[in-house]
Amino acid sequence: MASLQLTSKRTGSRAGAGCLALFALPFAAVGVGAFVWAGKTLLDWRAASGWAAVPAEIVNVELEEHEDDDGATTYKTTATYRYDYAGQTHTGHRVAIDFGSDNIGDFQQRIYYELRGAHGRGAPITAYVDPNEPANAVLNRELRVGLLAIKGVFALVFGGAGFGLLFGARFGAKKLAAQNALREQFPDQPWRWRPEWANGRIAGSARGMAYVSIGFAAIWNLISLPMLFVIPGEIAGGNTVAAIGLLFPLIGIGLAAWAIRAWLQLKRFKVATLTLDRLPVALGGRLKGTIRVEAAVPVTTDFRVELACVETRTSGSGKNRERHERMLWQKQWRVPRHQCQITEAFTTIPVDAPVPADQPATTVDDEPAEIAWRLDVTGECPGPDFWSRFELPVFATGEKLTPTLEAPSPAAAPATGEGPDASALDALGIAYERLPQGGEAWTFRRGQQKRVAAGLSAFAALWTAISGVLFVVDAPLLFPIVFLLFDALLVWWALSLWLTEYRVTLDRGLLTLSRRGFVARAPIEIPLKWIRGVRAKVGMQAGNKLYYDLEVETGDGKHTAASSLADYDVASWLARHWSTGGARA
Repeated sequence: MASLQLTSKRTGSRAGAGCLALFALPFAAVGVGAFVWAGKTLLDWRAASGWAAVPAEIVNVELEEHEDDDGATTYKTTATYRYDYAGQTHTGHRVAIDFGSDNIGDFQQRIYYELRGAHGRGAPITAYVDPNEPANAVLNRELRVGLLAIKGVFALVFGGAGFGLLFGARFGAKKLAAQNALREQFPDQPWRWRPEWANGRIAGSARGMAYVSIGFAAIWNLISLPMLFVIPGEIAGGNTVAAIGLLFPLIGIGLAAWAIRAWLQLKRFKVATLTLDRLPVALGGRLKGTIRVEAAVPVTTDFRVELACVETRTSGSGKNRERHERMLWQKQWRVPRHQCQITEAFTTIPVDAPVPADQPATTVDDEPAEIAWRLDVTGECPGPDFWSRFELPVFATGEKLTPTLEAPSPAAAPATGEGPDASALDALGIAYERLPQGGEAWTFRRGQQKRVAAGLSAFAALWTAISGVLFVVDAPLLFPIVFLLFDALLVWWALSLWLTEYRVTLDRGLLTLSRRGFVARAPIEIPLKWIRGVRAKVGMQAGNKLYYDLEVETGDGKHTAASSLADYDVASWLARHWSTGGARA
């Protein structure tokens, strides 16, 4: 193995962990304060439930309005009342269990009108008096569930964030210490700097994914749940725009389903482990190893495997800091069931795939552009499906790929040695035919990516509905116009995926490109001698899946021959085939 020269900086320090801890303390303090606040409300409510009821006389009552810097208005009912208890007259000022102003529902307004009506009629009201402290009384001892829920959200969100960051700072400090020790022990072997890579056995991410999904779903639902208490009152009060806020609890339902699915997967399949044949995985070499699952994985079809190189860039700073993820390279293939060992106690899945030499290596330091290599394995099973992800140490070591060992994906596996077979092409929505004079033709059928088109169509329909609601509720005109412009783009994109058909022919020294359907164009005839090259480039990314466009470059520009191909191997083969003249070659 070739030596690796590396200049590196440390990934962090104890000082960084300390700064994180200091940053977390205010959040933890707010969480504790909100918890005490909510707890006091519950204790006061429980205590007031046993207080004595006595008649009282309203002296005065007012409804105070407070407007914050954002223009939101809160309300507070204040009152002075007199009551007799145990032969003594007392004056009270406490109206409700909770102090302060708020705009949760119409509680404050409702209490005000009740007290004002009683004061105007000179009618008595009921006060609840603490027998142990008769000077302490309250007029309304109702437990406000909506307000209590908001207090609980504050306690859980801020407290969870604060104590979570404190835990993360402590865990991060230990991890950094372990990483720094490994750096000193293996200064020229960065694939040994992470403890999870050091022995060539890499744990899957099922546990981390389950915990993250549960945490994210919990936080989202805790934040959005109080809207169910607030929005109905806003709608009843004439603020119909507030109905849009119901989308957040609906999203929360989807997140909860995602979390439940991740948890069921973890409970059923536990954490898979990838054992590498060689450490590290070499750029230009091969990824070889075995995945072991400590449970039976009763797949109904072959296992689907995906190897991907992902770039994550960080931009901005402070609260404006953002992370953007982009797929640089991707390869997918299937591992047949008969190549795996599936028992009641465990399952093993072999992994063998080439790694391109022209992609960047894994980054191990904090950089604006982070490079990660991921291996995803999925299997369709009765009940929860199997899924696991492994982060790989991929580095330039000098190892070279042996072309004869290339293992193509099923779609690119030729039946005759001449290219992808017809059934594989058909599965991708591509029809191949031989022309009478010896030429060739490929038709890229409409709607070849039905899942992407269906998902985009559903999103466009939802966006259309939101745009319509904005018009109905008389929102400021700018908002529905912007929404409709974006909606038009979504609809155009969805229709183009459903209705556009590409056709490419190679015949008598000409490469002919045509496009029919939603976005049509006249056929373009290109003499083969004019072609400078044909390449498969990334056209779009849907989730973690890349789709490729085929682009023909000539002296007068670039022309799209086909769009949204789901298989990189097929796209690359077609690019090579067309650039060399197809059947002529």
